[in-house]
Amino acid sequence: MLAEPLKPKVVEIATGIFTRMVGDAISVTEKGVTMKTDPAGLAKLSFKLAAIFQQVEDEINTDALPKNAGYKLDSADIASWTTK
Repeated sequence: MLAEPLKPKVVEIATGIFTRMVGDAISVTEKGVTMKTDPAGLAKLSFKLAAIFQQVEDEINTDALPKNAGYKLDSADIASWTTK
């Protein structure tokens, strides 16, 4: 179904979205509980929204992430800083 497993943060966000949407979709009366929307559809929508939310958050945070991820620091670098 998915190309890769969902990040735990996406699952957490989707759970919050789903909980809110289910709360908005149900009616509780003296006669019982009714739900206007298919819960499986709400769950799918929740995961889609959460994945998009996480993608946008990652894009926004890109500027704050280190830019030299491939840089390797070795002892010669440190030695050059301390011998001056």
